[in-house]
Parts: sequence; C-alpha cells; structure tokens
Amino acid sequence: MSSDCKQCFICLKSDGLEACQACPVLMCRRHKVVHRGKTGKCFPYKVENRGKLGRILVATRNIRKGEIICHEVPAIVGPYSRSRPQCLQCFKLLQPEHVYCCEGCGYPVCGEQCGQGSYHKEECMVFRQAGLKVSVEDVECFDSQYSAISVLRLLLLLEKEKFAEETGSNIEEEYLLGLSGSLMDHNEERREEQPGIWEFEEECMVDFIQQKCQLHGRFSGEEIHSANGKIMMNAASLELPETGYGRGAGLFPIYAMMNTSCRNNTKSNVLPDHSVEILAKVRIRAGEEITNQYHKPDKAAIIRRQTMREKWFFDCSCARCCDPTELGSHFSSLLCSNKRCAGPVVSTDTQHITADWACQVCELTVKIETVRNILETSEAVIDNPAPQDGPVEHFERVLNSLSTVLHPGNYLLQEVKQKLALMYGNMMPYTMDKLSTPARERKIQLCHDVIDSLSKLEAGLSSWHIAM
Repeated sequence: MSSDCKQCFICLKSDGLEACQACPVLMCRRHKVVHRGKTGKCFPYKVENRGKLGRILVATRNIRKGEIICHEVPAIVGPYSRSRPQCLQCFKLLQPEHVYCCEGCGYPVCGEQCGQGSYHKEECMVFRQAGLKVSVEDVECFDSQYSAISVLRLLLLLEKEKFAEETGSNIEEEYLLGLSGSLMDHNEERREEQPGIWEFEEECMVDFIQQKCQLHGRFSGEEIHSANGKIMMNAASLELPETGYGRGAGLFPIYAMMNTSCRNNTKSNVLPDHSVEILAKVRIRAGEEITNQYHKPDKAAIIRRQTMREKWFFDCSCARCCDPTELGSHFSSLLCSNKRCAGPVVSTDTQHITADWACQVCELTVKIETVRNILETSEAVIDNPAPQDGPVEHFERVLNSLSTVLHPGNYLLQEVKQKLALMYGNMMPYTMDKLSTPARERKIQLCHDVIDSLSKLEAGLSSWHIAM
C-alpha cells in the first residue's frame, strides 16, 4: 500500500475516514474502536496488501520488545465440534447428577445466569422459535448436539455483520467489525482432501442447523461448511481451567490476519476473559511484517511443512522454511553417507516436501524415501533403550550411535540433548550434590549446544532458554 493511498488501517476501505490525532493512521467509523487499547494508547499495527503475501499486519512504528501490539476480544467463542456436554455459557463440564437445563431450549447449563448469558441467548432464541427441546442423556461422552453450536454462533454473527454493512448501522452496542466474513474457509480443499470431516459437517452441522433449527431457507449448506471452515482455519483455543472445564475456541479476525513464520516476532496469550493479547518477542521495526506461529518451532521442516499443508492447506514461505539449512541450524539435516565427505545433507527444493535431498559438499543425492527411513529408524533407536541402560546411559549411547547419520544440529539429537541436560543434576544418581566435575561440564556443554541451536530458530526468550 502506497503512503499516499488513503485507506482504513484495518478494512482498507476509503469511505468515511478519520485521522488519528496521535499517530499517522486513518480509520473508518466501524474500526476506530479497535485502534486504541484500554489505556488510550494507539496500537502500532495496520493491514497492508503486499503482493504474494496478500493481506498482512505491519508495524506502523518501531515496536519495543515486550510491547503490546494488539488486544482483541473474540468475534465468537464456543465449544469444539467434538465436545462432551458442557455449559454453553461458561464451558464447565456437566456432572452425571446435573439437573438444571435452560428453560428455553433444554440444553444443560450451570444455572439461570448461564442460561441467560450473552454467548447462549441468541442461539437459544433460534432453538425456541424452531420448537427444539434438547435432551442430553450422557454428559460424559461426545454429543453431536454440541457440534454445530460454534458454527451457528458464527452464522448469526455474519448475518448481523452483513446487515450492519448494508445499512451502515453503528456498532456502539455490539462487536460488529465486519471482519469475520473475509477469513479463509478452504472449502474446496477441505471437501476434496478431508472427506471424513466434510461428511461429519453434513451430518452434525448442516442437518442440525437446516432441519432441527429450521433454518434451511436462511443458511445454505455451503454457508454452513464455510462457517466451520473459517473456525477450523482461524480459531484459537481458549485458556480454560485444566479441571472441571471442557474445551472451547475463539475466533479473532485481526489475530487471524497475521501470516505465520517459523521464526515469528510475536507471542500471543489468550487471557481468562477469552480475549487475546499479542506481544512483541523482539524489537520490530516500522514497516516490518508482524507474524505469528502456527506450529511449534521445535520440529524440523520435513515435519512442519507437511502438517501445515495437511491442516491449513498452505506451504509456508517464511525465511526458515525456504532455507534448506533452517537458518544455519541444520535442524533437519542428515550427514553424507560418504565417510570421506560427511557433509550436511539437505533438501534440494524446500518448496516441495517430496523433493530429493543432496549433500552440500559432494552433491550425493538421497531419495526422500531414504531420508524418511533414516529419521524413522533414528526415532526407533531413541525410543528403545537397552535393558541394561539407565536413562542417562541410554541417551548418551543414542548420541554416539546416531552422530554418524544425523547432523549435530538435527532436531532428534537436539531433543536428546535437551533431555540429557535436564537429567544431569536432577535425577538419581546424577543429582547436583553427587555430580562429578566431568558430569557438570557435560551438563554445561549440552545446555550451550541446545541454546546455540535453538536461538537460531526462535526469536527472543523462549521456554527452551528458560529450561536450559
């Protein structure tokens, strides 16, 4: 986006713009409410369209490490599609002796307050109008009557957002930013590549919404699939207490606009009130892209890229994924089988997960099937200790035996080194008070090796650094 192009910092529309008095940002009437945080300070981000990258978030000024970039409340929250019965307002799991049900629709809820809660009230009205009275017989098993709840909530929101956009209505009383409709659903890919999930949606979502809720004239099957696709592709898990609560997800449209990077520059926290807070992990310069992370960084590209293709239907093009050495860490690399060479063996084409690999020194080619077999065999060696070995002895033996086939930076060896570093000093007979000088030095060496490797892969302070 050129600097002289006047557009809203979120929706990129040019109508009814208002200039922020504190920073060089333009806002439309609908989106000025999300430009500032609770303290009144401007959030330092905007949306841009950048060629092949598409719609991304960028920094409007230099952002300090640890600074809050964005704080967003969810467009909708709701239970997972494969949930056991739980309160539709607060997500508490139901006990077998539970008796209180919503007077309007029959869904079990904690009490009258939850039955009239903001999350549940609109769908409850739909159920009442359809004459639907739910009966939940087993609160300890999956119940398909919960599968369409989040989808219905999103459909109702999209309907209101469309009406608000068409009529130019205000948003004083409700969270109607009109952003959820632009999220990707990947319906074509999901229909073709995930037939089991598509069939589940037909049986447990489309049929429930169109027939049981009598909304067949209001929401088409494609719209229902699209709503679930938007949730699957873009929603984030809610942070709920570990005991006594089910699972829930929230849809955060602004958060979802961030591209992924396997060496991202932000950290996202879902807070107890179900809002999400995006923090800078490192200093971010003005104009730099703001990125999040779909996959934990402690997996090699050969694993990450396949997962992202299968789950989110895209091939990551971040700097780490495009570099066969993974930013110099060699987190995926093998060692050349030519003993006189022993150079690093890496992918010959990072954009295709089925491409063959080759030695960077002697150019010896290795078939991708052979690469996968080596990694699988190495995992088996790690997972099967000899009967006479204790944990420390086993992992030390693993490092020695695999050091001839895996690059020292390979993720499998790094996992073993992490475990060993934590074992030395923390388990019998290697507790700190009994640790010999060589063992202490070994612990320090392992910690340095892991930190050196992982620092190349993750920006800022991470849980790995803390553990080491």
